[in-house]
Amino acid sequence: MVLSASGALAISEISTEFGGTAELALSAYYRGAGRVPSVGSPNLGIPTSGAISFSAFRGSARTTVVEYEMIGGGGGGGHGVDDGTSSGRAESGGATNITVAGRSAVSAAGGLGGLNGQAPRSGNNGAGTVYGPGGIGGSVNAPGSAAAASSYGAGGGGGGGDNPSTYDSSGAGGFGGAAGTRRTGSITADYGAQVDVTIGTRGAGATAGYRGGDGAPGYARLAWDGKSAVFTSSGSTMIN
Repeated sequence: MVLSASGALAISEISTEFGGTAELALSAYYRGAGRVPSVGSPNLGIPTSGAISFSAFRGSARTTVVEYEMIGGGGGGGHGVDDGTSSGRAESGGATNITVAGRSAVSAAGGLGGLNGQAPRSGNNGAGTVYGPGGIGGSVNAPGSAAAASSYGAGGGGGGGDNPSTYDSSGAGGFGGAAGTRRTGSITADYGAQVDVTIGTRGAGATAGYRGGDGAPGYARLAWDGKSAVFTSSGSTMIN
């Protein structure tokens, strides 16, 4: 809850927002002294010592809304084979996770790896995302290509298969990797809280036969109070 930006404020309203009881003195709510966060643009007018007034708390807040956009890592492409078909699939992409103050907040699953040796002779393309296309499937007797790193969460291309000949049968190509799950939404975080972001790893393409391409890693973006933090690799930020 954000305290009213105008009009009179009661000590009970301040204690409800920042903790404590209505019997506490206003000096119990100095900024950075344990109840009111030391950071956060709505709180910067609250003094850290000395004279303090009710008007200093207008528009202040303990928490803020953090908007997020995130996607898991893309799955790797399955491999192609010289003869017949194959089994199994390439490595799946890893999940992208957002944790607030040590507590798991939201997760976006990685894409499934493509099947090995189950597609027509040319390998299938990897699934694309809103950030860009997946890897290209390999032509006959050729590996699939990796998804570009900037195509966050896209799948790798499947490896190509083999044409039939007088002495052998045709070989099947690999399926492209699936795209990571993309999620958008909002979470609530205390000012001063640390937000940790784990970016989903790319799924590796299957390496047997005609290799599948690697998927693309995941991505995350956080935005609050006109500020933002973008993650293309795992890291952390403080909500300030």
